[in-house]
Amino acid sequence: MKKLVVIIAMLILGLHSTSSWAESLFNILTQNNSVVTDLRTDEENVWIKLASEHTSEPITVRISDKNKDFYRPWFHGNVDLVSTGFRGNNVWSDRVQTKAKYVEYWLNDELVLHLERK
Repeated sequence: MKKLVVIIAMLILGLHSTSSWAESLFNILTQNNSVVTDLRTDEENVWIKLASEHTSEPITVRISDKNKDFYRPWFHGNVDLVSTGFRGNNVWSDRVQTKAKYVEYWLNDELVLHLERK
């Protein structure tokens, strides 16, 4: 019986898209689905999946407590965190850890994902 309950719970959780989990913690203000195909979050972490044609391009992440204003510096002292790491296809390609109210992802000077913490 216990195994059956676990299997049912896993099936129910599997029916939810990962974006619905993200939306429980963040409002998605902007998302270019042709660049950022999926996202997931927990309290301080945001993971994104990039479309395969963008995995080799650098993504810039900015954080703030005001919408598109007063950007906070990252651990290295700069307001732009540029991710150029290795990314495979259809994997969670980038993760940031932050408590900021707003999280912005930029690709080639285009805002491709903009999140507001609830």
